[in-house]
Amino acid sequence: MLRVRSVWSTFVGVMLLAALASAADTYEVDPVHSFVIFRCRNLGQAGAVFIYGRFNDVKGTIVVDKDPAKSSVNITINANSIDTGVPDRDNHLKSPDFLNTKQFPTITFKSRKIQAIGKDRYRVTGDLTLHGVTRTITVTVEKVGEGKNFKGMQVIGFQTTFTIRRSDFGMKGLMNVAADEVTLTVAIMGIKK
Repeated sequence: MLRVRSVWSTFVGVMLLAALASAADTYEVDPVHSFVIFRCRNLGQAGAVFIYGRFNDVKGTIVVDKDPAKSSVNITINANSIDTGVPDRDNHLKSPDFLNTKQFPTITFKSRKIQAIGKDRYRVTGDLTLHGVTRTITVTVEKVGEGKNFKGMQVIGFQTTFTIRRSDFGMKGLMNVAADEVTLTVAIMGIKK
């Protein structure tokens, strides 16, 4: 009888763990509907204009759990995919004066902690690696929506806007041409695996 109970307890324990593991959903970043957009003041034009651009190659995964503390975000951006609409400017931004994409081809963000701070709003803390330097940042993220897309696939979307200083990531060149502060908007849509 004791052995039967032991086997039964083990079976129930395994089933409970399996149920808990399946509580989280994993989403793959959809590069077609995900955007990383930036703006930086152009000081070379008397600060009268912002330069806008985007990164065209964004990948990663989002794990969504009913308990936000068990959720996670892992994003990788191809730094060479920078696009301001002006090829000469893009090449300069890829150079050692700025991103130095030959030496640092990727920009990554990996979450450490996620907590709910309101309806569909979260505080996300994680490691941003840019230009070979890793800094821990905290951003406020909004869940934009979720449901089935036109193909019947389960999707979810999140968005955040935050500002970093490029000097914090070792990009200290040409401060008289481009401002230190860069504002980023990250809008990510994930497709459930």
